Amino acid sequence: MRLNISTPYLNECVKDVTGYPVSYHIQQRIILEAKRLLYHSDKSVKEIADALGFEDYPYFSRLFSKVTGMSALSFRNKNRD
Repeated sequence: MRLNISTPYLNECVKDVTGYPVSYHIQQRIILEAKRLLYHSDKSVKEIADALGFEDYPYFSRLFSKVTGMSALSFRNKNRD
């Protein structure tokens, strides 16, 4: 489905309404899915990064740590106790 608006205009509208750019919302959704997979699956962090479309595993690890304040393995260990 097309909205018939430009990408910059969509970004501006989303930021005006939410206070955050579209990229922030996408990033939050990716991290939420990563958390779900870390909690509910036995896949390695590298497999999860790959499943979420990250070819660069170290980038995924840095992003996860930046957004959550802990490494993916720490998140898994903390939430599996």
